[in-house]
Amino acid sequence: MKPCLAQIPERPNPERLYNNLSKEFPDFISSQQAEQLERQLQDFSLETSNQICVVIVDDLNGLDDASFAVGVLNSWGVGQKGKNNGVVILVKPTGGSGQRKLFISVGYGLEGAITDLQTKHIRENQIVPYFKEQQFYEGLEAGCQALMQAAKGEYNEKTAPKATGLIGFIKNHPILFIILVIFFIIIMFKNGGGRGGGMTYYGGGSSFGGFRGGGGGSSSFGGFGGGSGGGGGSGGSW
Repeated sequence: MKPCLAQIPERPNPERLYNNLSKEFPDFISSQQAEQLERQLQDFSLETSNQICVVIVDDLNGLDDASFAVGVLNSWGVGQKGKNNGVVILVKPTGGSGQRKLFISVGYGLEGAITDLQTKHIRENQIVPYFKEQQFYEGLEAGCQALMQAAKGEYNEKTAPKATGLIGFIKNHPILFIILVIFFIIIMFKNGGGRGGGMTYYGGGSSFGGFRGGGGGSSSFGGFGGGSGGGGGSGGSW
């Protein structure tokens, strides 16, 4: 489906690379995290001229995720004119399981460096595991770093780091994790967990529901350069 301009949000003013357009969830990542991610993306743009733009939306306005992401890439002009070296990471975090969308759209000029298969691998291994645990900043940062490596020709799907910490452990050793949980529960009850002490869970990450805005970043960012794309990349739900 070819998007019309009315279905695509207006280019931000001032232009920036991390854009939270969500009204339902304005705190997808904290303002401090947004500023940090913006700074990383701006530094990458200044270093390489490649641009990675993150866009958070509540609704796709009747489009599929691919058409919406490509529409943003072309309408906003992510990347440089002539080089077409922009990438859009589209996130729709609203809805239940299977309705939340994630799409990585790659400009014409980067399709050789960032293949469709690589975007699929980055989504499934660097971003989605964190998103499922509501660790949204960690997922975005890991995905952006992997895309930066791919754009430089340094990303290797076989050696790329998977999600780390508790998420990585669960993903890589699910049976062992279950055994450890059972063992922990048994120990708790033996030590008096049934006498009103109970168990306390200390969780990381933010709760799913509410995002805060876009982050100012460095003033040295010159804005989008007029890049374009035509459908390279991949997407899915989470």
